[in-house]
Amino acid sequence: MNNGSKKRDQRRRRPWRMLVVSWLLAAAAAGAEVTELDFEERRDERRDLVVLRDTLRSAVDLHSNWTGPPCHGGRSRWRGVSCDADGRVVGVSLDGAQLTGTLPRAALRGVSRLETLSLRGNALHGALPGLDALPRLRDVDLSSNRFSGPIPRGYATALGDLRRLELQDNLLTGTLPAFRQRGLVVFNVSYNFLQGEVPATLRRFPASAFDHNLKICGEAVNAECREGKPWSGAPADPGAGGGGSGSGDGPVVRPAGDRDRAARNRPVRFRMATWSVVAICLIAALVPFAAVLIFLHHRKKGREVRLGGRAAVTGAGDIKDKAEQGQGRGSGSGSRSRSTGSSSGGKGAELTFFVDDRARFELDELFRSTAEMLGKGRLGITYRVTLEAGPVVVVKRLRNMVHVPRRDFAHTMQLLGKLRHENVADLLACFYSKEEKLVVYEHVPGCSLFHLLHGDRGEGRTPLPWPARLSIAQGTARGLAYLHQSLPYFHRPPHGNLKSSNVLVFFSPPATPAAKSNKQKQAVAKLTDHGFHPLLPHHAHRLAAAKCPEFARAGGGGGGGGRRLSSRADVYCLGLVLLELVTGKVPVEEDGDLAEWARLALSHEWSTDILDVEIVADRARHGDMLRLTEVALLCAAVEPDRRPKVHDVVRMIDEIAGGGDGPELLAGR
Repeated sequence: MNNGSKKRDQRRRRPWRMLVVSWLLAAAAAGAEVTELDFEERRDERRDLVVLRDTLRSAVDLHSNWTGPPCHGGRSRWRGVSCDADGRVVGVSLDGAQLTGTLPRAALRGVSRLETLSLRGNALHGALPGLDALPRLRDVDLSSNRFSGPIPRGYATALGDLRRLELQDNLLTGTLPAFRQRGLVVFNVSYNFLQGEVPATLRRFPASAFDHNLKICGEAVNAECREGKPWSGAPADPGAGGGGSGSGDGPVVRPAGDRDRAARNRPVRFRMATWSVVAICLIAALVPFAAVLIFLHHRKKGREVRLGGRAAVTGAGDIKDKAEQGQGRGSGSGSRSRSTGSSSGGKGAELTFFVDDRARFELDELFRSTAEMLGKGRLGITYRVTLEAGPVVVVKRLRNMVHVPRRDFAHTMQLLGKLRHENVADLLACFYSKEEKLVVYEHVPGCSLFHLLHGDRGEGRTPLPWPARLSIAQGTARGLAYLHQSLPYFHRPPHGNLKSSNVLVFFSPPATPAAKSNKQKQAVAKLTDHGFHPLLPHHAHRLAAAKCPEFARAGGGGGGGGRRLSSRADVYCLGLVLLELVTGKVPVEEDGDLAEWARLALSHEWSTDILDVEIVADRARHGDMLRLTEVALLCAAVEPDRRPKVHDVVRMIDEIAGGGDGPELLAGR
């Protein structure tokens, strides 16, 4: 029995493995041009950046942002990192990022092409980093920190291309090295505890570059240096080679000034009473708190609207009046609305219902009910409506469909109204007039996948665990497979607008005994906003399917241009949703291609770095996470013919989850 079951498992996994192997071969061919030396340099480059990330603490959460490869082409997804055309790091700028900690002595040594290093305005302490191994450095700004100790001599001898060095407002001690770089045009070491004579090579800079060091002397600061031991009033400098006991004699300033003039020239320091400071802090804390309360109050009031009548706000418009106008131009059958199973030609003010076992309601009741606006999307505005009789429904007010004929709209709605699947939101009813088109969905008591993944990131957030993500991936794929199986061939792509904001998720009671014992709720995904692509031939670029590479190659724009997207466009969008589940990143175009970034990470040694920070601690399931990533990349292949069919995707995800009942669950309920 055991041998037989193993053979069946091997046969079931064989198609999945063949697909993965083919993708790996393609990735290897694409990276054949990368030399071994270049690979080593990229690995060292990333290693030192990760060391920097792990050494310092920051309020900007570098741990969740600095993951995967630093560069993708000539761009970087890492905060503060810039890249050149070869995909190598040339700049690190983390000004004001609230960094705390001590930089390693050999920080960023492996980032061999680094040209810009800027860490201004943080709380870094300890010695300045050694930068001798970075000969390409041109701009260095480490000002406004708490660095102490001497300025490394390597800054003056090893950085031949240095043109800007800003070290002001630190706790530096010791003497100034002789900087001989001819290209050095910006130099500032003011507000430190440096001492000794300013080297002749730095006399070209203004005196303000050396201000508030007190014991610096020389022609550059118009102060004569006396022979003898340097002044020892600066903080102890263990690396400066001895501070001396100090005789108390400072440099003689030329022209000599009396003590009164020096006292008048000192900056005035104001002291505030303790009660004044407390009062200012209280006011500063109460003002934003009050502003937030006012904002939330107005937001709540603004989101409550009525779909009909004069009470409508937030730009919802008066649907009832427009419906009556459309009815007046039609058959003139009066304002009475009756729930019917089909829409007859002259009854423009009637709802068309598709579900027999649900409570029905009239159009007037829908208009009289209070509605809460859930959001605005490419298809229209969505409301949650609480009917007077008690039930809650979701109403979408469609846009960009003014010119859709009644016949086409009714035919599409009839097709969508017949769909019944546990992973597809039910279409309950629809309404058609020339100016307004409404669709009524069942209310799903949850929120969108987008909100679960990206909403309220930060302290106090409840992360979405891996088992729930995998369950959502299964439900999304099964719902999409059902659409592909049920809708006719000419209705392509069957969904057309698949993205995380159109995947609704609710948590049902545990179904299995093991889940009941652990009190785990089952995450259930339901697809919505599906099937509208055929009604928008001139606005197809607004839907998620337009992200497909084949749409862009065909010159995707505002018009239809005769392009016909296939069902594989939905598979591409499914791949992006799966990547979003694994990485926790939003696949926005401004940050580059998420799929390409993930491919690059998997082809190197950074596979686990693409994982969302909220699930990366679950090490026992890293294998399943990476397998789902490979499935996602198969779906997101550039060429449509290389993407698997959605039924194969369901089978692969079921294998990852440890189940084998994918095909049986595709049928409607």
